[in-house]
Amino acid sequence: MRFLSPGGVHAGLAPAHPVGIWVGAVGPEAPAFTGRVGDGWAAPIPHYLPYEKWRASQDAITRAAEDAGRAPSGITRVAQLVGDITEEPGTVRLRGEKPVRADAAGWARVLADLATETGFDSFVYRPEGNGETQVRRWAREVVPAARTLLEA
Repeated sequence: MRFLSPGGVHAGLAPAHPVGIWVGAVGPEAPAFTGRVGDGWAAPIPHYLPYEKWRASQDAITRAAEDAGRAPSGITRVAQLVGDITEEPGTVRLRGEKPVRADAAGWARVLADLATETGFDSFVYRPEGNGETQVRRWAREVVPAARTLLEA
């Protein structure tokens, strides 16, 4: 194997903050790997890892972290959610890979439940429809409502 070393290239300044290594992999060994060495886990969108497998993956990450002598709370847990914020309330059941379609209150309940029952502490929202309108609704309606639920 041959290695090349570019001349005149410098690494630059050190980061102003710690740089974490996050894992977003799917597979039977991915949660244990994340627990042993990862700083964060981005649960793959439900198309790749169905909602009903998120809890077991969280538990496997926690066990592997504990077995490695790491604090599981030091691993950031991110749920990536796909769907739309609707005007109509709806019953949300996180199963399979079905996108979430609910009003802001329904979305807030999903986030609160994922935080309290499934161990997620961060969320990424990917709208299906009009991205700008959906992201505005997420920021103005869903996030404040979820924070209120989580503070209660």
